[in-house]
Amino acid sequence: MPAARVCVLMVHGILGSPHHFDMLLPYIPEDWSFRSLQLDGHGGKVRDFRRTSREKWEAQVEREVADACASYERVVIVAHSMGCMLTANAVVKLHLEHKIGGMLFLGAALYPKCDPPVVRTAVRMLNFPPDDGEDACVAAARRCCGVDVYKTPLWELLACIPRFLDLFAISRYTRAHLAGYALPMVALQSLHDEVVGRRAIKPFLKNPHARGEFLPASLHFYYPAKDARRICNVFADIVAEVDKNLQKIPLCD
Repeated sequence: MPAARVCVLMVHGILGSPHHFDMLLPYIPEDWSFRSLQLDGHGGKVRDFRRTSREKWEAQVEREVADACASYERVVIVAHSMGCMLTANAVVKLHLEHKIGGMLFLGAALYPKCDPPVVRTAVRMLNFPPDDGEDACVAAARRCCGVDVYKTPLWELLACIPRFLDLFAISRYTRAHLAGYALPMVALQSLHDEVVGRRAIKPFLKNPHARGEFLPASLHFYYPAKDARRICNVFADIVAEVDKNLQKIPLCD
């Protein structure tokens, strides 16, 4: 089989994990490559998360974007929450817009918030182990969470506040610039997102290169079947468009 010409790069959000994108893996063509990045401070305990930083996240994503763009003819980016902002900012900073075949953003956290359901989910995850009969929304958050929060002491949770201040700083920066990004972005925002305000879709609607829509029944981590199918269909459309455009480009020597 010839070397892959396209790479799908997946980047999760704050407190997230690569599992967020599991449903999309069957839609990646066999002759494409893919990379699912785990952000610094994720994949372990809360103490690891509190020791990371915005600077580490940005540098990590920039390295991964640069390497993928150097190794493949086209890169398709799929990101969730904070990952949307990190990847968009990295591509523009590195002047690699011409290498991006498409970008699918889920729940871009341009306007972070904290609704009561988040507190209920956090309390459940902090104090109770997984339960086969637990609420589907809690189960989805637990499955996609990239930090082990179970039985974490309060002082250690409070020590994580700077990381969320980092998130707000990244959000402010991206809001100020996103409308001018010449990137093929598709933003699917959850209508009932507990941690991202609905106005997060507006910067995408103001960008002539982007489009956005709401997933009518979804939360930040939980996608009912109909919305999950919509996500997969949009991704499949992006894949088909990139593949069609690639056929017009001669094979590299």
